[in-house]
Amino acid sequence: MTDWTIRRAVPEDTAALTACFARGYAAFAHLPDLPPVTRGIGDDIANHYVWIAESEAGILGGAVLVIGPGRAKLSNIAVDPDAAGGGIGRALLALVEEEASAWGAQTITLTTHAAMDGTRRFYDRLGWRETGRSGNRVFLEKPLPQ
Repeated sequence: MTDWTIRRAVPEDTAALTACFARGYAAFAHLPDLPPVTRGIGDDIANHYVWIAESEAGILGGAVLVIGPGRAKLSNIAVDPDAAGGGIGRALLALVEEEASAWGAQTITLTTHAAMDGTRRFYDRLGWRETGRSGNRVFLEKPLPQ
């Protein structure tokens, strides 16, 4: 049993989700080529599919899914380090994959950073496979059930 739930984000979640993403990526803030992971969260909520995991304490994690014609991209996902290891990341990924599959996507993609070894191992355990690299950007893909 968890003490958190997942729901769709609403515009009022923008500040708290932005802060959660900042905490989630804080250990990697020293990377000079990490993209601005906290920019545009309000636009993401308005224009894409964004889910948050929350408890009584607040937002613990979030995921942004971009759906386009025949494609799905996980454009951002993070879990507050204080909530790490509680299954939030795994649950958010499962929901994103389910939603992408429901929209007819055959695969889902994401981009991560080469220096984020633990993150890449996590994705690998969940069936994601590397499809290429460009500098420190690592491109991953996962086939989705139809």
